[in-house]
Amino acid sequence: MSRDLAPKAWRRQDMESRGLPFYSADDLSRIKSELRDGAGFALVRGIAAESADAGACLLRFGQALGRLLPQNAAQETLVEIADFSDQDAFDDRGYRSPGELHPHTDPPPLIVLLCLRPARVGGTNRLVSANTIREEIESKRPEILPILEAGFAFFMPDEKTPGGGRSRDVIPILIDGPGGLSCIYYRPFIERAAAVNGTQLAGNSIAALDYFDRCASDPDLLITHTLVSGEALILNNYRVLHARDEYEDWPEKAQRRHLLRLWLDADWLPDPPPAHAGRRNPMAAML
Repeated sequence: MSRDLAPKAWRRQDMESRGLPFYSADDLSRIKSELRDGAGFALVRGIAAESADAGACLLRFGQALGRLLPQNAAQETLVEIADFSDQDAFDDRGYRSPGELHPHTDPPPLIVLLCLRPARVGGTNRLVSANTIREEIESKRPEILPILEAGFAFFMPDEKTPGGGRSRDVIPILIDGPGGLSCIYYRPFIERAAAVNGTQLAGNSIAALDYFDRCASDPDLLITHTLVSGEALILNNYRVLHARDEYEDWPEKAQRRHLLRLWLDADWLPDPPPAHAGRRNPMAAML
């Protein structure tokens, strides 16, 4: 039985009433519709029957859904998500550590996260609609919307030099495009760009970012879900911000939290607004 698409500007109560958008891996048409025209995210089951061949199965699924994008300087299209903090001499990327990840968007148009093993405790995903955040701002703090639409300089890490990077052009946090609202947000990179440029964020800019964060973490606006083995989460990064709770892992490495990630672009997605066009090949700006 098919389900109606979720609204683009959903809230926790909406999802509790209708249920989360779960799909079978072979229902590509409905998955695409949900990502493009509905909730902006989908939970998918049945991508891989056995964890031993999960990587190959996920790559095939990704190629059926869209176009694989490289995720790092090594041009890897399939990346492991786990706690590597005990073995990396330098690695400040949150997905390789167990700490909390605050609300943000990732660089590409789409990401796919396939859970092979959950953490012992924690690691819950939190999702919030960018459309809903804008509705809240328009209703309660309309004076800060022009600040978010004007945007901020973002720090661009250098994939080839640990700890290196530069400040890049100003990018709007919220902007309308052919497909509706588009959002890019990662506050640490905004603050780091200001530091690299030797400047300080203005008081009204800090207030705007604080309120955006408040909306993105509002329990009445967001939904939570903890992935179990075999489940995948797909996100439209133009429209949905995600976060992750801190987690505690098993002492045995073979039992630790383990996910696989894809970055994708897709022709069935609307073109992004020009100011967000870099999403279609995010690694080009990092190399």
